[in-house]
Amino acid sequence: MRDSRYISYLVARILIIEDDAELQHLLGEFLFRTGHDVHYAFNGKEGYEKVLSLHPELVVLDLMLPVMSGIDVLKLVTGNLLTRDIPIIIITAYSDQANMLELSLKAQGAREYIKKPFHPKELVDCIRRNLQEAPKKPEAEPPPIVKGAVRLDLRFRTVWINDKRVATLPPTRAELCRILLQARKGVKKEAIIQSIWGKEGSDNLLEKTIQRLREDFGPGESHRIQTTSDGYELFG
Repeated sequence: MRDSRYISYLVARILIIEDDAELQHLLGEFLFRTGHDVHYAFNGKEGYEKVLSLHPELVVLDLMLPVMSGIDVLKLVTGNLLTRDIPIIIITAYSDQANMLELSLKAQGAREYIKKPFHPKELVDCIRRNLQEAPKKPEAEPPPIVKGAVRLDLRFRTVWINDKRVATLPPTRAELCRILLQARKGVKKEAIIQSIWGKEGSDNLLEKTIQRLREDFGPGESHRIQTTSDGYELFG
């Protein structure tokens, strides 16, 4: 049973991206007591994918993460039109000479910076403050992205062609589809990789994701995703 002394009037969906399982558990317990809906990710890649799929009201992000660093996650989240307004609180054990790291992170879009070790209540207070500064608004349904006969419903990650639903996409392929649909022409491989995976991306990873997206479109529509001299283009 939740302790009523900790109940907050402002409940939010919170994602903690932290590879220390013990710290994850401790923070999760405190946030659960305040009534929040808590989700977890234990590496940067998993964290960014959960940002895309869960669209949390707030993210708690460690900098030193396996697979993809916290700094790369921060860049991807703040650089994505669909996620850039999500408040991000950085927690880190990095030393910070003359507050230079904190200033750099805030310049890249982080809202707060908390140095380890810290008491969980400090984080809870920080979260409450940020949620109060940005009151939760009724969630507006994002408009579909349309290019010719192809339509992507961002809310449900469904693809429609000629008003027929052809696929429901996982977060990464939905993001790839969005990038291709919003481009007037072809998109360079480097631009796609940087937008979706950051430094952890590769030509091979992109090629496999393109192939999966073509399979999602189906044999009769896969031709709409064309390979160009330096990237890919989606034809509506």
